[in-house]
Amino acid sequence: MIRKATPNDIVFIVNLENNVFTQTLGENFLYDELMLNPFSHYFVIEEQNQLIGYIGFRAFDENSEMMNFAIDPKYHHQGYGSKLLSFSLEHLKSLGVKTLVLEVRMSNKNAQKLYEKFGFTQSHIRKNYYEKEDAIVYIKEV
Repeated sequence: MIRKATPNDIVFIVNLENNVFTQTLGENFLYDELMLNPFSHYFVIEEQNQLIGYIGFRAFDENSEMMNFAIDPKYHHQGYGSKLLSFSLEHLKSLGVKTLVLEVRMSNKNAQKLYEKFGFTQSHIRKNYYEKEDAIVYIKEV
């Protein structure tokens, strides 16, 4: 099941980010995104009442930027990421979003394959975006 993220999900999201990315957006940032930022859209995916992933966007008029997207590694390669991304793209489309932009680590080949499967194209490279690692900027017309 996919649903809108709530403040009760913040601890899960922070733990997932620390596990997957070894860093996190942080509890305060996420709380502000969920409760105060009218442009943010965050969703979680759960299976049998257990949270297994989340995705977050900021949507401004016809443009959107993905903030973060993570699936618990125990659930990789089971289609959950595709379900969550597909749901999110439909949600963004319903908001009138035309363009989605995101960054992904050069080393994250699994994410790159997923984005390319969904029709994202590489735009450019951001040097040292992740401290000592470059990011590929992807763009997609929604």
